[in-house]
Amino acid sequence: MEQLTPILDNASYDSFFRFSQHDKLISDAERLSLLEHLMGTLELQAFGHALLSQLSARVQISGIAISGPSATALWGTDATYRKRISIKGFADTAVSYYFTKVPDALENKLLDELHQLLEPLTKNALEHEKIRCLASKDSLTGLGNRAAFNDVLARQFSVSRRTGATFGLLMIDMDKFKAINDQFGHQEGDKVLVAMAQAISASLRDTDFAFRFGGDEFCCIIEDADTVALRRIGQRIRRTMLDHAILSRHQMRCSIGSSLYTSGDEPASLFERADRQLYQDKHSHHPLSRTA
Repeated sequence: MEQLTPILDNASYDSFFRFSQHDKLISDAERLSLLEHLMGTLELQAFGHALLSQLSARVQISGIAISGPSATALWGTDATYRKRISIKGFADTAVSYYFTKVPDALENKLLDELHQLLEPLTKNALEHEKIRCLASKDSLTGLGNRAAFNDVLARQFSVSRRTGATFGLLMIDMDKFKAINDQFGHQEGDKVLVAMAQAISASLRDTDFAFRFGGDEFCCIIEDADTVALRRIGQRIRRTMLDHAILSRHQMRCSIGSSLYTSGDEPASLFERADRQLYQDKHSHHPLSRTA
């Protein structure tokens, strides 16, 4: 929504309506039931859906958002009115609860109780997501690792088979990278790999994904792709390499192969086409012009 009308935080409501600490709206039995429904769910997306399901059965909310320093996840729909409550112990992280109408005092009190009850489980889901993200990143370049690539590729295949949407695969292999390690050492080689990851990331759209596949090999998954989009991204990668100080100093080049998902594809067939084109590209001469 472009315009949100924030609701005051829970502390303000408690003070204004002067609820007693003993005026609990949720019975012990219901508290136990809520915890049993949610405590086994650690994966953040599944937790968010379960949390919305449980809360919307008790409070008239239309959606929930968990926002952190780098991203926001939304379940359900946002609405005109929002109540935002910070997560204790997590810097710049909060849960926003959306209402289609202004909640009354009783609804606010109930939501405060529910938030306080379920905050430890929300923290667990956030910690699990943090660990999952760390485990899915290449420690050197910060790109997704091979496990993350497999997850995203499987998801893309599932979406494409269901909707018919097309996506593309780019395979990128750095030319003569071994010579950098042999001549300048592995520390310089690591700097070159980091620089290559930066060049790739800078060349992609926000909806695309980049991964370090292993060694000096990288892969990209390009959503809503066609052959023109894949070619343009490949050209951008090469131009960006020419403009990057480290890559330019070492005169680094890359070979690129691409393929588009078509109906009936399996991962192996998608890879085979991209790998074949990569092989052909590696045995051709790349133009070094910045207008390539």
